[in-house]
Formats: sequence, C-alpha cells, structure tokens
Amino acid sequence: MKHSFGALMLFTCLYAVTACNNNPQKPQVVDPTMPVVEHIDSAAKKTERNKATALASMEAFNTHNVDAILKDVASDFVDYGDGSGMAVKSKDSIKAMMTSYIKAFPDTKGENLSAMAEGNKVAVFGTWSGKFTNEFMGMKPTGKSYKFNDVDIFTFNDAGQIIEHRNIQSSKLMWTQLGVNMK
Repeated sequence: MKHSFGALMLFTCLYAVTACNNNPQKPQVVDPTMPVVEHIDSAAKKTERNKATALASMEAFNTHNVDAILKDVASDFVDYGDGSGMAVKSKDSIKAMMTSYIKAFPDTKGENLSAMAEGNKVAVFGTWSGKFTNEFMGMKPTGKSYKFNDVDIFTFNDAGQIIEHRNIQSSKLMWTQLGVNMK
C-alpha cells in the first residue's frame, strides 16, 4: 500500500509539472489600432531612403548632372511643376528640358536644402537662384537673376523610384524677376 501511495504521489507530481509546462498560453489580444513594430521599422526605412533619394537628386541639380538628377526617376515619371502649365511626362522629356534649363541658367543652384517626409511623399525645402545667360525654349537671355524659396514635393513608388514631382513656387515669380513677360 505504501508503494501504491508513493507511486500515486509521484504520478500526481509529474502530472502537475507536465500540465503546467504544457498549458497553452492565453492567446495575446492584438490591438488593430496599434502598428506592428516590423511595419514601423520597414516604413521608417523606406521614408529615410526616399528622403535621401530626393535630397541626392536636388544636390545633383547643384552639380548640373542631369543623369544623376534623374538616376532614381521611374520611366513613367510625371513633372507637374507648379500646376500652371502642362505636365511633362516621361524621363526623356524631362531630361531634355533639364538639359536646356541648365544650359540657360548655368549657375543655377539650390541652397539650405532640407527634407521632410511622410509615407511615400518627400518635401524638399530650399532657396533657388540662377542667372539667365543663354536662350531657353526660344526666349532670349536677359542677363538678370532670380532668387526665391521653394518646396519640391516628390512621390515615390514602393521600389524607391520617383514617380512624380510638384513644386509650390509659381514659375511666374522667376520669370518676372528675370524680366520676361509671361502672358
């Protein structure tokens, strides 16, 4: 009887230990309004990548390297400018326009460039200036300079390519400073 009682006690202790170790834990309740850490980390990395890409493109403008400016531009890129004119579509059209612009304003530059980003949008703030010294789109150079603050807004696809550009400064301000009558 002592052996049976001892065996029963041993069995009960083993069962209790095993049951405690094999108890399924309560499922964790996930609050759907709380972001998943991995998603935040991934989104933050994309945002930082996009900011770096936008700033690199703007800095390339300062070196007048059109290929570097467009390095991360998607083939179906659209430039809406300030919205006052027609949108320019395709990387090749943008390249031709930028090449012509840099030739007309060989000292064009952006200063005090900084970026802010949210989601797939990056805004680059800066002060832009240049002198109109060569013909541009049939317009004769005036030898005058422009200077204004602007914000360039870039939209990125998931692959990190720039798919569109907008700016907030009216091009009319630049042309007025340059002494060009834009009708």
